[in-house]
Amino acid sequence: MKDFALHHKTAGPAPGGFSPRPGDLVSAKFSDGEWYRAKVRKSSSVKKEAQVTFIDYGNQDTVGFKDIRPLEDRFRKLPGQAHEARLRSVTLVFTSPQFRDTLRLTARSSSFALGVPLYPDRWDHSSFVKLVAPESDYFTDAEIRFRELCEGRKLVANVDYREGPLLHLRLIDQENPDVANDPNACINADLVTEGLASIDRKGIKYMNAYPDVYKKLQGAVAEAKRKRYGMFEFGDVEEDE
Repeated sequence: MKDFALHHKTAGPAPGGFSPRPGDLVSAKFSDGEWYRAKVRKSSSVKKEAQVTFIDYGNQDTVGFKDIRPLEDRFRKLPGQAHEARLRSVTLVFTSPQFRDTLRLTARSSSFALGVPLYPDRWDHSSFVKLVAPESDYFTDAEIRFRELCEGRKLVANVDYREGPLLHLRLIDQENPDVANDPNACINADLVTEGLASIDRKGIKYMNAYPDVYKKLQGAVAEAKRKRYGMFEFGDVEEDE
């Protein structure tokens, strides 16, 4: 990747008439002024801009054609270093640890060394636990709390299920004293306990394989309701209900 950076310090402009198409691998300039490998998601020849995903970081941006170049063959050999993963509803993009702006994760069985960007920007509802919906009054609190629990910490990522290339994870902070006494203690359950996430009873396919985890999460929901945390502040109602 050092060669990639050096190349773009001296490389000329894109060929005349170059128009990136969806699915193309390209070099694109990010808002920090640096060039990175990217994949085109959408392209507008009218606006002269394209929506791209930076394949080594996972973040997305809209970039003008003037800041997009064809990706040379020698820079295509290394697979994209971003891996999509789901933390019980938060769809995260995990990148290899050699890249900047990441948290460090330690491998556990069925897990591997990864980093997690500090900008989880996509959310869905098809795993063990889901955060409150983006339109919820508690969504900002949930996002901030998730960052507080993860940012700057060395975590263990346990892969509970693989949905094609998508990983379903439990994140475990081994510095949390509860972990030593409770094998099911995890950041996922912490978010449920604080009323910022709930069990996704409709979308998961593997609940029966983890009865102890499910019991842990049920207890977390009960505690959040009892203490009126987060989404339960004004009533005993989950988002599913």
